[in-house]
Amino acid sequence: MTVGVSPASLGGPSRPLIEICWRAAMVLASLEPDPVSGRWRKSHSYHRLDPSEKSAVSYFLGLTQAKITCELLLGVPHLVHLDSVLAVHGMPIRDSRPDLIGFDPVSGAYGIAVGAKGWTNGRTADVTAEAKKQAGLLPPVPGVPSDVGVASVSSFDTRGRWQAYLEDPPRSRDSQGTQGIGPLLVAYYRPLVFALQDAGIDRGASDRATVVARLPGMDMRLGLPGDVVSIMSQVPATGPIPAGRLREAAAGLAEAITGDTTQLGMGGVLNLADEDLEAQSPRYCTGLDGVSVELGPSWFPAAQQ
Repeated sequence: MTVGVSPASLGGPSRPLIEICWRAAMVLASLEPDPVSGRWRKSHSYHRLDPSEKSAVSYFLGLTQAKITCELLLGVPHLVHLDSVLAVHGMPIRDSRPDLIGFDPVSGAYGIAVGAKGWTNGRTADVTAEAKKQAGLLPPVPGVPSDVGVASVSSFDTRGRWQAYLEDPPRSRDSQGTQGIGPLLVAYYRPLVFALQDAGIDRGASDRATVVARLPGMDMRLGLPGDVVSIMSQVPATGPIPAGRLREAAAGLAEAITGDTTQLGMGGVLNLADEDLEAQSPRYCTGLDGVSVELGPSWFPAAQQ
């Protein structure tokens, strides 16, 4: 649900709640846990898709896998579609470019450009080469750090199990610092905040640190840091953001993320050890971006049999 964001949500009418539910439903319909290995595998619904449908779903799963692996392996939880960041800066969208860009929220010392691919029947050398090429084509974006390129390929192995492959092709551009990460954070959290508000805040499950909503028809709850919701509530839900409000929201989020992370209730999350992350329940998880998800029993059909 937190993979990228379309430029439309920053410049015109959008339906973030429906989009988030659609993304969650696509994963729920396409993957299921293997009761033996515990790994995710193709669901029966995925097998029934025709080739064109599989291509679209695999592409989306490729973005999802890139988000998961970049967070867990590289400590980079904020990935946004490059198109949306270019739109914020009024820059033209290029035909060939990385899919996603992000940065390290703790040190702010580097950023990444990600070429993400999703493949139905296994990873090939050509697919990996194309992802590596994309990762190296990041256009100059004001203030966006860009000294790491990542090629991410997700695919299903011969047993139908979902797997990830990351490669770090060499890059030559130096990091430009973190002065421009604020608009990236606005682009990242905007659809999540307004989807949560559209769904209706669950006052009983919310507190000052975390604001929670139950997504309609999805058997799941979404939680966001309370201060993120407060900051982003000052900008319009759709359409262009006035320059002054964009600067204020961007500065507030950037200071909270790269400065004192405890302001967003994220200090404990960002300092989780690997064993703490692994110990999180399959039904409940808080990402390094402070976004929490609680899944209901329908997400685990094998456990009900």
